[in-house]
Amino acid sequence: MIVNKAVSAYDFQILGPLRVCLDGIAVMLPARHPRMLLAALLLHNGEVVAEGRLMEQVWGHGAGTTIALRTAASRLRSWLRDQTCSAASIEHVDGGYRLRLPDRSVDAARFRAALAADSDTSGIDPHQRLAALMNALEQWRGPVLDGAPDGVREDSAVRALDDDHAMCLQRLAGLSISVQAPELLLPRTRALARGRPFDEPLHTRLIELYAACGRPAEALMEYEQLRSRLADELGVAPSADAQRAYLTVLDQDPPLLGGFERSHGAGWGRPVVPHQVPADIADFTGRDKETAVLLDHLGGLLNDPTRPAAMVAGVTGPAGAGKSTLAVHVAHRLMPAYTDGQLYADLRGTGAVPESPVRVLGRFLRALGVGKGAVPDDPAERTALYRSLMNGRRMLVVLDDALGEAQVRPLLPGSSACSVLVTSRSRLVGVSGARIVELDRFDVDHAVHLLATIIGHERVSAEPDAAAELVRFCGGLPLAVRICGARLAARPYWQLADLAAVLRDERRRLDELSVADLAVRDGLRQSHSRIGQDARQTLARLARLGPVEFAIGTVAAVCGLDHAVAGDHLGALVEARFVSVVDTGQAGRFHYRLDDLARLFVLDPDTAGRPA
Repeated sequence: MIVNKAVSAYDFQILGPLRVCLDGIAVMLPARHPRMLLAALLLHNGEVVAEGRLMEQVWGHGAGTTIALRTAASRLRSWLRDQTCSAASIEHVDGGYRLRLPDRSVDAARFRAALAADSDTSGIDPHQRLAALMNALEQWRGPVLDGAPDGVREDSAVRALDDDHAMCLQRLAGLSISVQAPELLLPRTRALARGRPFDEPLHTRLIELYAACGRPAEALMEYEQLRSRLADELGVAPSADAQRAYLTVLDQDPPLLGGFERSHGAGWGRPVVPHQVPADIADFTGRDKETAVLLDHLGGLLNDPTRPAAMVAGVTGPAGAGKSTLAVHVAHRLMPAYTDGQLYADLRGTGAVPESPVRVLGRFLRALGVGKGAVPDDPAERTALYRSLMNGRRMLVVLDDALGEAQVRPLLPGSSACSVLVTSRSRLVGVSGARIVELDRFDVDHAVHLLATIIGHERVSAEPDAAAELVRFCGGLPLAVRICGARLAARPYWQLADLAAVLRDERRRLDELSVADLAVRDGLRQSHSRIGQDARQTLARLARLGPVEFAIGTVAAVCGLDHAVAGDHLGALVEARFVSVVDTGQAGRFHYRLDDLARLFVLDPDTAGRPA
């Protein structure tokens, strides 16, 4: 019998801090000296690097020894064998060392291959060239081998890569202007130009980008700063190309940019600032602690220069707990901090047909000003364009009702100036760095307060016992409380006790918890449809136990399961929010409880007859 094993994908990354990934997951690097030896050899993959040069780079001038180098090489060789199953190897050749690694496994080699391929692209559509080079540019995570010792960073190969990076940006800048999308490259070109003050071709492109974006004052200022710097430091005048770009700005009429749409009367190329978040809830109440956590996480580090990546927060909880309401409320509170706008998408993760990330990307690109004909068809190109447009912008992205991590990841911006707020019934633990906020049901006091904000405090104060009974029948779900409030607000002559009497009948309760397009049953049905058939059978048997607490042993006995399978079924039911965990106060001991509205839903004959 032949067993086919998937080939693992190794990725050695030097365009930024040294990182090695296996199937997309970063692995632990070796100790300092073997690690720096790997960095130095990766700069010259496939080439012999002299021992003396390696000792200078890894240990510093006069500090390294041949024995130390051989020891580090031996440890690195063992590490490579263990981590890559001999996909990479080190040879000692002619008084030096050589790393043998396929070019496809090194980000710098892939970047250079894309740059070389672009050199022979006569007649190729500029949009295709732009997308290909943008994908190549995504390999860069920061300065080459950022954080490595100066001896490694001063290698001529680092300077050559930096020059290739600048060349790539120069080409991209020209392409972005030709396809009338100059905003795409302005932030990155500006950032790189600050670190290369005497790179005239790069600064010339920056002048042209400013002008194409309708920012002539900044274009002229950029030229003046370049001219002064060259005169003061080098005693020379700007190049003919730089002077030509300057004179073009002086004579320029307002540009006509067809690839990106503009608002009438907004000035030259003013960027589109989307505000897509739905209206806030006027009677929002409760959730003070959760609101504070989200505001602190998404707004507290905005001005921190060490903020490493886009901040992500997730709001999770059962159907009807108010996840979307909280996310919209927090997004409105954060609007002053995210001055470049907010994007919003309903991902319909609990619906029959979840939204495709590719379609959402298309809508986001349109909202960011990309003309309909300029939106790429290829999903990877859409993602690259989206992240490029978001780069350098301070924007908040709200993704409502996500199915899971796979639906969310393509929509995460790469810029550390952005933040993402996701709601989902899943906990999204696979989204790296996400701060998860769990929404529980309201207690009686908070639920009564919500009811009072909807129908008026006078009516609640007049019937406090009926109000408390009503919210208990709602199971603490904000959605159910809102439905009751809406029904009472529509009938000001009703007593709270009248509605409580109706809900007291368990056979009618779910039918009565419905008004207009709001229904508790809909959320329960969506969650129930995602539970496996075996776990559904366990759920049906537990529902017949009534409103009681039970332990895992009870589940195993009632359902005829062993403890391991019973535990798996309980885990699925807890994840689907049909079962809650009750802490007994004893270490390692938990009880469980089927939530009342979920129990009524499961006992409904229509639910029992619905196929998995």
